[in-house]
Amino acid sequence: MIVAERKRRENIAEYILYMWQIEDIIRALELDDAKIKEYVSRGYQLDEERMDQVLLWYLTLADQMKAQGIAKVGHLRELNELMDDLQELSTNLLREPSQTLYSSVYFQTLPSIIQLRELSGSEDMGEIESCFVGIYGYLTLKAREEEVTEATESAIKQFSTFLAMLAARFHEVEEGVFTLNTIPDEEE
Repeated sequence: MIVAERKRRENIAEYILYMWQIEDIIRALELDDAKIKEYVSRGYQLDEERMDQVLLWYLTLADQMKAQGIAKVGHLRELNELMDDLQELSTNLLREPSQTLYSSVYFQTLPSIIQLRELSGSEDMGEIESCFVGIYGYLTLKAREEEVTEATESAIKQFSTFLAMLAARFHEVEEGVFTLNTIPDEEE
């Protein structure tokens, strides 16, 4: 909760990845209140009031996961909505005449995104979600101390650079520091 709040304010991409990790921890604990309580009591060194807040946060997330039908797989609705927001922002940034650097990084990253989708059989996955899936998969492999190819390392660097740039723009938009001046599609 404490880390999540900070990450949400500072870097939306790190927040989403962190929350995916929390979802997996809760799944590993079988969404069981007693196991979650034990995990929190052993894993956190906090005063009683803060400990109660963290425990309530974990239990609330577990309840949301149950209610949203994602006990085994999937992500919280809020996280999916944030990824949709990031995808929409990315689309708008690509139309923004002043965002040539962003466009350049996007088009450099696109081949790796397409390759990941083909390898995973998820051709219908959006670009932003593909980057998150790639990075999260990479982090999982590293945590298990499994070998990672040089090509994978290269793709992850591209995904990370791209998402970092997008996350910075997202924060600037949220703070009102950056506004889009895109030309609407002819269909609109």
